[in-house]
Amino acid sequence: MKRWICMLALLLALWTPAAQATAQDEREAGIEAVLAVCVEELGYTATSGGYSKYGDWAGGAYKEWCSEFVSWCAQQAGERTGVQLLDVLYPMQAECQTGVDWFIDRGRYITTAGELSGYGQQWYWEDGVPVAERPYTPSRGDLIYIEWYKYNRIDHVGIVEYLSRDVDGAILVHTIEGNNKILGPEPTNVQRYTYRLDDASIRGYGVTQDFIVGTTLQRGAECSAVATLQGWLTATGDFADEQTGYFGEVTERAVRAFQQREGLEPTGIADAATQRALRTAAGA
Repeated sequence: MKRWICMLALLLALWTPAAQATAQDEREAGIEAVLAVCVEELGYTATSGGYSKYGDWAGGAYKEWCSEFVSWCAQQAGERTGVQLLDVLYPMQAECQTGVDWFIDRGRYITTAGELSGYGQQWYWEDGVPVAERPYTPSRGDLIYIEWYKYNRIDHVGIVEYLSRDVDGAILVHTIEGNNKILGPEPTNVQRYTYRLDDASIRGYGVTQDFIVGTTLQRGAECSAVATLQGWLTATGDFADEQTGYFGEVTERAVRAFQQREGLEPTGIADAATQRALRTAAGA
């Protein structure tokens, strides 16, 4: 029996990197398929009355359509490749905040400020460095969320095509967007745009990959990241309740118990040090 267990462990060890590589390849292929559709749509122009086929597809033919454009491209790419991309890599969003919330719920929204409102500080899983100290550099296929009007809301979204540098060495973010009313013509169209990485209107990025950044979690938070946290606490024997995704009193006690055992400050708040230690302890 012991021999079979050892063989199974060896097979799993050999299989896991291959599985991870396959998932990475599939993710990158999905991004390329979506961007290919976006490129094909360059030049599409809404009517003078504001009609767009993207809005029509999403149920609002004459509504603002930047969000619908990205979702439509994901849907089209999925149909072409036979792979589910909408609601897997990218959200079905009829407005920008819906998309932001979708990424937040999956732990895949990275702010330019380094802090997620209602949650806490964001930091990199790799080394625990706060995002505020090392601002995130987007990748090809990330969604870029813009705030134009300073009303504390997201006004616009596009998709990152590539990065470059200007003559001064500043990073430039090149995007494909629909319905950009600030930089685009009237009536609006699908067009390429360029931003400096430090453009003050950029509020955050929706990323396609898990475990790039983490967000400090504490009582009151409710999202898939909390459910993941509860799963890790279950694996370490600190949590025995249902993994609901809500950070309540029981989860707080479990976090505090783990912190005490690991020699961390027992705050009950799942900060970078706590989550990184917990993920390792859980074998995740």
